[in-house]
Amino acid sequence: MNTYPTQDFYLTAFLAATGIPIHNFWRDARLTTFEFERTDKLLELVREYYADEALFSPIQYGNSLKNLKCLIHSTHNENPNTNNFRTAR
Repeated sequence: MNTYPTQDFYLTAFLAATGIPIHNFWRDARLTTFEFERTDKLLELVREYYADEALFSPIQYGNSLKNLKCLIHSTHNENPNTNNFRTAR
């Protein structure tokens, strides 16, 4: 599978809030890398995000931020399956 890794927490929250599932993530020292399946839709959302053209629900984005913080600070499992990670809607 072709993947798109990023360490940009806020981009990750945006992608999750727009319904793009996190394929995997890992922590290395203080940095967390998130991995998504590379698709045309994902690449277009990333372009919109960095071009400051992205439109999204602030409530979904806020929920996504909270969920990501819980995910990366969880001590229950150091390598959880994140294939089903989605933000609350």
